Amino acid sequence: MRLEAATLSLEPRPVGVCIDLAILFYRRHAGKLVALSALFGALPVTVGALRAADGDGFIWTALLFFYGSSFLGAAIVAGAGHHVFGEPFTLTNALGHFYRRKGSLLILLPIGRTLLALVGIMCWGVPFIPLGVRNGFLAEVLILEQLKGARAWRRLQEVLRRSFLDACGRYTAILSFAAIVSAAMFLLVDISCDALFGVPILVAKVSWAMAFEDISNLVSYDPLLVATLASILWLVYPLARLAWFFCYLDARIRKEGWDVEIDYRLEARRIV
Repeated sequence: MRLEAATLSLEPRPVGVCIDLAILFYRRHAGKLVALSALFGALPVTVGALRAADGDGFIWTALLFFYGSSFLGAAIVAGAGHHVFGEPFTLTNALGHFYRRKGSLLILLPIGRTLLALVGIMCWGVPFIPLGVRNGFLAEVLILEQLKGARAWRRLQEVLRRSFLDACGRYTAILSFAAIVSAAMFLLVDISCDALFGVPILVAKVSWAMAFEDISNLVSYDPLLVATLASILWLVYPLARLAWFFCYLDARIRKEGWDVEIDYRLEARRIV
């Protein structure tokens, strides 16, 4: 990566600014990010909706999103990471960089998600955030730093050394932000569909005297609700993943002094 070719200022940023950058990036490249989400999420959304007739649509939706979103995240990192350092953000470039590292990605990303699931289940979800943070920058290390195997796992430890608690706080903040955005989008879609087209998705179907039972049945058996929930998750995920990617840049800037290095390079060129 050529630091002097960076398309944004390389300086330390708090998590709020990382989220702001993610929003700006999503807005500028919304069409391409939605296309990536559709490419990776169309099959999982369809499978979840079809399985709703058997009562396990939500389980399939959650499982496919849990694993499939890691590959969508890798494609986003491939495109956004190279764009930050001067390359145009296009579907061709993002998928091209993803394809060049497909061997490592197809093996290590599912391993990371499986470890996260197993440890989370065994410990009732308690270590979910620490373990998610521990492996959170795996796509960045594999694609942008082009490391493999044990070197990639060691690099993850190096990036988070002495900043692990801060990274956990950032991870929690991004998850909370994504959850709020997802809930707001779902309510907007639900109310709009009911008001404009007379097609309720959730709120108008629930009898609040038996809300828990009604929601449980709808989530399990209603294909429209399952498809809507899944679609919103796949659309919001790029926003959260971009914010986490900018946190990766921030971690490297703080540890490796990219901002100082660029200042030295520019000053050296001025002197020469």
